[in-house]
Amino acid sequence: MAYSNTVGQTVISVQTLIDHGARRAGKFAEELTIEQVQSAKESLFYLLSNLINQGIQYFAIKKYVFGLKPDQYEYSLPVGGNDVLNALYRTMSRPTGTPFASSGTVGLAFDNNVATADVQTAPNGNIGIDYGTNNTVYAGSIGILPAVSGSFHILLEWSNDGSTWNTLYDTGVTAWVNGQWLWYDIEPGVNAQFYRMRETGGNTLSVAEFYVGNNSTEITMSRLNRDDYTNLPNKNFTANQPFQYWLNRTIPQATITLWPAPSNPFVQMTVWYSAYVEDVGALSGQLAIPDRWYMAIQCMLAHQMAQELPSVDVGRITYLEAQAEKYFQMAEQEERDKSPIYLQPNISVYTR
Repeated sequence: MAYSNTVGQTVISVQTLIDHGARRAGKFAEELTIEQVQSAKESLFYLLSNLINQGIQYFAIKKYVFGLKPDQYEYSLPVGGNDVLNALYRTMSRPTGTPFASSGTVGLAFDNNVATADVQTAPNGNIGIDYGTNNTVYAGSIGILPAVSGSFHILLEWSNDGSTWNTLYDTGVTAWVNGQWLWYDIEPGVNAQFYRMRETGGNTLSVAEFYVGNNSTEITMSRLNRDDYTNLPNKNFTANQPFQYWLNRTIPQATITLWPAPSNPFVQMTVWYSAYVEDVGALSGQLAIPDRWYMAIQCMLAHQMAQELPSVDVGRITYLEAQAEKYFQMAEQEERDKSPIYLQPNISVYTR
């Protein structure tokens, strides 16, 4: 007997989901009008968006590293972010070495002064650092502080001889904002003598700081509720370490408000957050969900379509509702990390 020898290679497109939804509702897929197909896509969007209300979907947890700015206490969650799960204050070591650059003033991107910048004179330049012969450094996180706004495509690269360069991280085409850090955690990292950033999109670099960091230390930040934050007497108080935050779940993006406000331009905040499932794209595209969720989404979509398509029997709608609930419960009960749970009673308030 021949087996496929593949797992998860079956492609289920948005159109396939809608076609199956129509048939489960008692209609032929070819009967659907353009308006009904569009309605089905919108129902699919509603279903995916509503998953955030059902609990934490582990496949939609994301990480973002904020570069903190002195005296700035408000930071927006990335688009699609719903709620902060963990927030950690991070500091890093910055090993010293010999800077180099393709043009501009060599060293200004490594002088620990965010007011100066290596302003280059030619496009597709590079900025890097050499840690010396027989001295390799492990890069855990690399930061770029732009001194110009625009669209750049940076390759972060490493080398052990200064001639042969290997790609460490491809940032993709990224919008730079003057004075706003871009941090990239390198997983896994390497031990190398040379590190550099290189523009590949045809633009000219202007960089205030290029930061290769290692030996990170992270401290958990505690969350404030609205009452506690609004009752703080001095919301603009600054300190080296912001150790609390209030999450304002507003639209279009939730806002993290730090207290105290940071005073160091070379520290970070690592945030793990729950995010909405990606939007429904083209009919030929796929949903950004794991395979274990397809049956639940299919049944839920069929139930939604049955409520809108004409002349669908009420009994069929009721049956599809039961199927949707059945398979949703299966998927949701599996959506867990299965790690041990530790309960630590605290009775100190009663024993003081």
